[in-house]
Amino acid sequence: MRTVDVAIVGAGAAGLAAARRADELGLSVFVFEAKPRIGGRAFTDTGTFGIPWDRGAHWLHSADANPLTRIADELGHPYLVRPRPFDGRFHLGQGWGGKEDWRAYRDEFENAMTRAVEAGEEGRDIVVSDLLDNASRWRRMVHHIFTAISGQPPSDISTADLAAYRDTEANWPLERGYGALLEAHYAGLPVELSTPVTGIDTSGTDIVLDTPRGTARARSLIVTVSTNVLASGTIRFTPALPVAVQTALAGVPTGSANKVAFHFRGDVFGLPDTSYVNFMDERDAARPACSFQIRPFGTNLAIAYLGGDLADNLERAGEAEMVDFARAVLGDMFGTGIFKELAGVAATAWTTDPHTRGAYSCALPGEARQRAVLAEPVSERFFLAGEAVSADWFSTVQGAHVTGIEAADRAAAFLGRAIAEARGR
Repeated sequence: MRTVDVAIVGAGAAGLAAARRADELGLSVFVFEAKPRIGGRAFTDTGTFGIPWDRGAHWLHSADANPLTRIADELGHPYLVRPRPFDGRFHLGQGWGGKEDWRAYRDEFENAMTRAVEAGEEGRDIVVSDLLDNASRWRRMVHHIFTAISGQPPSDISTADLAAYRDTEANWPLERGYGALLEAHYAGLPVELSTPVTGIDTSGTDIVLDTPRGTARARSLIVTVSTNVLASGTIRFTPALPVAVQTALAGVPTGSANKVAFHFRGDVFGLPDTSYVNFMDERDAARPACSFQIRPFGTNLAIAYLGGDLADNLERAGEAEMVDFARAVLGDMFGTGIFKELAGVAATAWTTDPHTRGAYSCALPGEARQRAVLAEPVSERFFLAGEAVSADWFSTVQGAHVTGIEAADRAAAFLGRAIAEARGR
C-alpha cells in the first residue's frame, strides 16, 4: 500500500472536514472509519421508521454563526428558525403547568447559568452544582437541562468550560437530519468503512496504522475519535500518547446523552408541529425530569431527551429500562391510550457503543484548560481534531468541523516544511 500524505482516523464531522480540506490542498489521504457509515455521532436513521430522525446531533447550534448553516443552505437542507429561548410546555405530573410555571423555571435556569458563566469568566473553574439552588421548586428541571447541555450532571461540569462556549442562542433543528446533511456534503469522499484502526506507530520515518485490512503508511496523522475512545486504549499507540495528552483526555471525558423515539400511526398529541415538552413530576420528588420533542416537522414521532447521570444509568440498565422510563413519562403526559397507535420504538446507546463511548465532551471542574492541551499538536506531524478539541464550540458538530479543517492545515504546513527541508539537504 502506498504512503499517503495524511492518514485520518474517524469519519465523523472532524475527519470528513479534514479529508475534504486536505484534498483541496492537494494532499493524498486515507480515511479510516470503524463504523459501516460516515458521520460519527451525527447519524440520521431513516430505516427504523421509514422517516428520518437523528440518533445523535440534530441542532445547528449557534446557527447564525455556524459554517454548516451555509452548507445546509447551499444543499437545500431546510431547518427551523426558532425564537430564543423558544416557548415550551411543562407537565408537572398531576397536569399541565401554565405559562407562569414555564417562565419561573426558565428564570431559575437562566439565573443558574448566569452564575456559572460569571464564575468561569472570573477565573473560578469550580463545580456548577455549588451554584445551584437545591431548595428550588425547579431544581430537577434545572439539573436535567444542564445534563442535556453538557452530558454530565452539574456535579461534574466546569464553570470555566461553560463560560468558554460561544453561544449565540440560535439553535435550529434540521428537518432532514444532521447526519443526512453530512452525508450529502461529503458524498463521494473516499472512506474505508468498517475499518477500525487498532494500532498506530509514530516511531519511524512513516506513521504506520494497523487495521483488519492490513497496514497503512502516512507522512502525517489526524486522529478524530472521542476522548473516551482515546483514553480507553482501543487504539494502541507506539510510543504511548504523551502524559500531558493522557491527563487532558481524562479531564475532558465524553459525557452521556441518549434518545428514545416513539413512532405512532397518527397524531395522538394534538400539538403543533415541532413542539417541545418538559416533564417534572411533583408527585414524586425522586423521579428525574426529562424533555420531549413532539411531532418534529409534522412526523408522528415523540423523542425523549435523556442526559448525564440519567442517560448513563438507564443505558447501562438496558434498552428495556430506558424505553420503560420514557414510555411512562409519555403516558403520564398524554394518557396511556396513545400507545394503541404505537407503531415502533427505538433507543440510542452512545456510551456503550465501542466506537464513541459517549455523546459529547465536557470538561470536569478544574480541568477546562485541558482543551487547549488537546488542541496542541501531539508531535510535529500528529494532530487531534474533534468537538472536544474546540476551544469554544465543543460538544457540537460545527466545533468538530472547524477543528478538522484546522488539523488539515497544520498537516499541510508540516508537509510543506518537510519537503522544503528535504530539498535543502
